[in-house]
Parts: sequence; structure tokens; C-alpha cells
Amino acid sequence: MKSILSPLHGRKSRGQRAAAIFVGAALAAIFCAPSLRAHEPKLKEASQPAFSEARIPQGAPLPQSEVTDGSWETLSYLMPINPIHVTLTHDGQILVVAGSENYPPEHQVGEYYAAVWNTQTGTIAVQPLLWDLFCNGMLDLGDGRPIIVGGSSAVAPPYGDYRASVFDPATQKFNEVESMADGRWYATVTNLGDGTFMAFSGLASKSGTAPIPDNDGGGNVVNKTVEFYKIGTGWSTPYTAPWTPPLYPRMHLLPNGNVFCSGEQRVSTMFTPSTQTWTLNYATTIYARTRKGGSSVLLPLSPATGYIPKVMIMGGDTPNATATAEIIDLSAVTPAWRSVAPMSLPRTRMNAVILPTGKILALGGSAKDEDGTTASLPADLFDPTTETWTSAGVATYPRLYHSCALLMPDGTVEVVGSNPVKGTYEQHIELYSPAYLFAVDGNGNVIPAVRPTITSAPAEIGYGSDFTIETPDAANISSAVLMRNGSSTHSFDFEQRQIQLSFTAADGSLTATAPPTGLIAPPGYYMLFLLNQSGVPSIAQMVHLSSTPNDLPPKGSIDSPAGDITINVDDSVNFAGSATDPDNTVAAYSWVFPGAMTETSSEQNPGPVSYCDPGTYVVSMTAIDASGVNDPSPPTRTITVQSNDPIVLSFTKPRSGALVHGKKISISLSATNTQGSSNTFACSVDGTQIGTTTVSTTTATLTWITKNYALGAHTLSATITDSNGRTGTATESVTLQ
Repeated sequence: MKSILSPLHGRKSRGQRAAAIFVGAALAAIFCAPSLRAHEPKLKEASQPAFSEARIPQGAPLPQSEVTDGSWETLSYLMPINPIHVTLTHDGQILVVAGSENYPPEHQVGEYYAAVWNTQTGTIAVQPLLWDLFCNGMLDLGDGRPIIVGGSSAVAPPYGDYRASVFDPATQKFNEVESMADGRWYATVTNLGDGTFMAFSGLASKSGTAPIPDNDGGGNVVNKTVEFYKIGTGWSTPYTAPWTPPLYPRMHLLPNGNVFCSGEQRVSTMFTPSTQTWTLNYATTIYARTRKGGSSVLLPLSPATGYIPKVMIMGGDTPNATATAEIIDLSAVTPAWRSVAPMSLPRTRMNAVILPTGKILALGGSAKDEDGTTASLPADLFDPTTETWTSAGVATYPRLYHSCALLMPDGTVEVVGSNPVKGTYEQHIELYSPAYLFAVDGNGNVIPAVRPTITSAPAEIGYGSDFTIETPDAANISSAVLMRNGSSTHSFDFEQRQIQLSFTAADGSLTATAPPTGLIAPPGYYMLFLLNQSGVPSIAQMVHLSSTPNDLPPKGSIDSPAGDITINVDDSVNFAGSATDPDNTVAAYSWVFPGAMTETSSEQNPGPVSYCDPGTYVVSMTAIDASGVNDPSPPTRTITVQSNDPIVLSFTKPRSGALVHGKKISISLSATNTQGSSNTFACSVDGTQIGTTTVSTTTATLTWITKNYALGAHTLSATITDSNGRTGTATESVTLQ
């Protein structure tokens, strides 16, 4: 990933797409990137970010509304790709997955993009993808690596991709893992509390086997199956649901292990993963239409209430949106939706973000679907305790279809995207600083609020265990909460979740108790916030919640091949691996061989694996110890498979038998089945060479100077030599007039 300066004013051509943006106090230079593919990836070390109050306006007299409504700020740099799906990684950066970006021509040229966004430095590093991850499902595997499920295998009509890939923050690379049984486009993925997650819904592959049209009447095929995935095991057998779900169904894991589907359809359903069974007609919303484009959140879970689960839905409907909201108490004997106060404005294609205070920020959307002139710019803040709404300030830019919002470790909310028209999107980034970050000094000026601080906290936390949080503000702490890192797309966040912690205070520290099970807080990374008596949150510390907090992970190594290699079609590669573990026994190995005749292996040394199709494939090997803890950054090897077909060289200009004239005649050549990164073309007339050129493409143009040649028939001959030494030839006859 190559970083360069570029503000990207307006949408650039694909060859000019910027690879990154740097922002300082002022930009020293501005220029557009050359082709992204010309740059080598630049790897960065993953590290704990130093979030600070520098992102909050300092000491300036601001309107009184900043103290009550918060502050909306437009950042000084732009988003270089369409942010279809964003997730917060454990190193505090944001992974942006765009794929073909709702830009149909990119499916023809095969340009698909993702980016790593460092909000502290204002750096956005763009990199290409091997296939289109447009409109995927994405969550944290629990070890800090996001897994991206499905995507788009076509644009019109859309079909789902059956593949899955994992992003490793340590290497900033995507690695293909086991494939699903069928494709999923607009699929929802849900963590289940034991290191397993489920994938549900999404449009199936073009050759899909689930012949059920979706509920929009468009004749597309919805994947009605549930598939479970676990590291080291891969995907389960698909389990077919007895109903046709909407695309991107709003799914929430409950403390009893069930998964509640809250929309967008009116009739809610309940899924029991342990038995793969569904309870249909579980509850019906008050609102009489579907909430397409609305949002759904699991309200904060608290030990004080026995972790009673309540789900809130709001907004949605097309083409005309609603402002209504409803809540269901899923601990009730007969759960039922009930209406609560509406938002200040109707919103469809909105976003909803849980804040450290437990309040829900509702933002964006519009009164009429995909109509920016009806954009709902004022934001709302819902208090689950009083069930009332208050103002959360006014945004500057409409946030409609394909917009996203994420809570950050400094308590702010990053807001990006809006793509109601194909081929264009909103590049401006907004930062919302909630009112809890502001106070008023003795002179009436708005200043940053005094925040509690976390001096130290354990990096690893075990379920049900007590752990110490060192803070000089212990006597003034009102609450301690864990916030699951978010994963936002299409008006829904697959991951966001707040769990309140019970704690006792002592001089300089708190003793807090972790959630009792993964059903309340699935294993993975969380932001730990402390809030003072005024409701001001600390800057969060990232912690890892696990059932094995004291077990260090194994570290694997691919011993054979020793490095990345290039082979020909039908050749085989000998694979062997090893692993070490500082405090446990390595118990299992999990190999994934994309594109190979053998797709997976559980052997430490799988031996020869053959490849029959040309392409570039990344092999990975995951080591797993006796407690089920896996290597969080598995080693990989890139296998480039070249075609055995001979090089075919041809003249594209002039054509054989053509009548040619002039002092200079342009001769164009084209080749197929070349290998390597460069090709050398040479051309002769009647056996005498007239020129040669070496290029990185498979086409070349040379010039024939005709002044010393007689009129009449002549023979043109050409050769090509690729970077692997393979050759091809072509001849033709022309007549010089």
C-alpha cells in the first residue's frame, strides 16, 4: 500500500485513483496518483493508537448548542474510495471495504478496492482486491482479524460470491479462506459467543441451488441457508430456513444463545443455533410497512437487570420514510413490539450508533429514499432510560444509501459515504463529537470536558473474572462499559454492542467483573470506557475478551515452500509446516489452498498439492493449540500459476494482405498466454530487423521506415520473448504501394 498526497477533488478516473491521503496542518503538495497497480504494497506494524483530545476543538468560543447537542466537523481530507462497509480493527484503524464501489464499469476491468484508514494521522492507504467484495458481510473472528463473507460476482443482475477472505491487520493483507456452499450478496453475519459465527441470507450465486425468488419480485435467488464458520473447522453443512429472509436481515445474539431477527420485515423471527430451528411469527411490528433502510440496535446489557435483552428499531421504509421507533423486551413471557417516541425526522438509509453513555445516536437518512433534497441532516439522541429523544446537532452532508458510521476509541463518531447514484459518492468525512466531550469555563467559553483516564488495564480479560483498572479518577467513576468494535454497512452494524460492568472502587483503581459468558459478549476485542459522574467518557483502552485469557497463541511457519513461487498449470507444490507454542501444545493445523485441486488439509505436512488453473493464489496455514487458541496472524505463501498454452503472437495492424503506403508505417502486435511481468517484441521486414521494444503489456507498436524498400510484396515477421524466456512468432505479407 503506497501512500501519497491527494485531496481527490471530484471523482478520478480508475487509473488516477489515489493510493492514500496524508493530512497535516496544511497540505504541502497536491497531486493525483498514477495507477495503483504500479505501486508495491507497503506493510505497517499494527500498534495501539494514541487517541487524544486533539480531535476536539480546543478553547474556542462555540455556540451554547455544542454543550447540549455536540459538534459536527468536516475533516480536511476526503475518502478516496466509496466506503460501502467499514469496521474498527483492534489497532484502532478502520478497514474500508468497497469492492467495485457501485460503479459497474469496474466489473469489466476487474478493479476492486479496500483501504486502511488511520484517523489519527489522516492516512488512507488503498489496496486492490483479488475479487469483488462489494456488499459483503463482515465481522471480527475474535482474534482481531475481520472476515469478509461473500460479495458480488456480477452487477446486473447481481449475484452472490461464495468465497470468504480474512484481513490480517498485522500484515494488512487479505487472505482467502474456506468457501461457502453458495454465494451471498447482502448477507448478515453474526457472532455466536463461542468463536463460531453464522452467515444468513444474501443473493445466491448465478448457479444457485435455492430456487426461491426474493421478496422484491425481481426474480433474484435468495440464499435461505444458515452456515456456521469456526477457525480450524471451516463452514458447516448449510441448514435451510423455512422462510425467505430479507437481504441484510437485522440479527442480534441474545444472552440465552438465540438469535433474534428484528427486520426489515414486519414479522420478527427467532433462531436457535444449537438446534438449527426457527420460531416464525415471533412478534409483529406496530408499524404497518417494512422498515427497509431502517436501523436496529440491541440496547445496552447490564448485570443490574440480569442482562435483559431489548431491541430497538427505528426509521426505514421506501420510498417515503418513517420517523417512528419501537422496542421489544425479549425477556417478557410474550414479547411484543411497542411504540416509543419518534425521531425528530423520518429517516431511510439511516445509521444508528451506541455511545459509551448507552444512548443511541440516530443520524442521516432522508424523508424520501435516495433523495438528497429531503436529507435528514439533524441528528437525534435516544436515552433508553427515559425513552426520550434530544437533539444531537446538525450534519453538513446528506448521508443516504451506502453511508456508514462508527464509534471510535476517543468517544467520537466517524461518518462517511452516501451513494444514491451509481458511479458517484460523497467523499467528505464528518466527525461527530457528542456533547459529553464539551464543558463551559468560567468565562462562558466552550472547552473540552475533563475526562477520566485509564492508567492501565489488562490486555486480556477472561469471562466472569475480576480485573483491575487503574485510574486516578476511581472515586468519581459512575460506570465502566465494554463497547464491541463496530462493523457498519447498509443502515446496520453487525457487531456494535454495549455491556455494562459491575465494579468496586478503591484508591486509584477499580475492580471490575467481566461478562459471565460469550453469549453476552462474544469473544474478541472491545473498547473499555470509564465514565465519570457527569457522563464524560475516558479515552478507551482496547481489551481482548476470551475464555482462555492466559493462553498465549501458537505461532505457525510454512517451511515448504520457503517463499512465494511461480509454477505452471498442472504442476504441484510440496507443502509442509510447523508451529511452536510458549505455554501449550500445538494440537491442529488448518491449511487453505485456494485454486488448488485440494482445497483444505488438516495435516501438518500436506505434501504435494496440484494446481490446474492459471491465477494467483494465497495459501495460509493456521496453527491451533490444545485449548482451541489459534495463531492470530497465520503465515502465507503466494502461488502464481502460469498457463502452459503456447504464446500466440499476431499482427493487429496492418492486416495480412493489406496494401500499405507512406514513409512511416505503424506495425502493431498483440500476444496472449505470456508469463511474467515484461515482454520483448521484435519486428523484421524481409528478414531484416526494423526495431525492438520491451514493455510490461502484451501489446506493442513499432515503426517501419519504407524509403529504402522497393514497391511490391514484402514479408513482415515478429517475435516475442516473455520474462520467463518463452517465445512466440508471427508472419504476414503486405504490399507496399
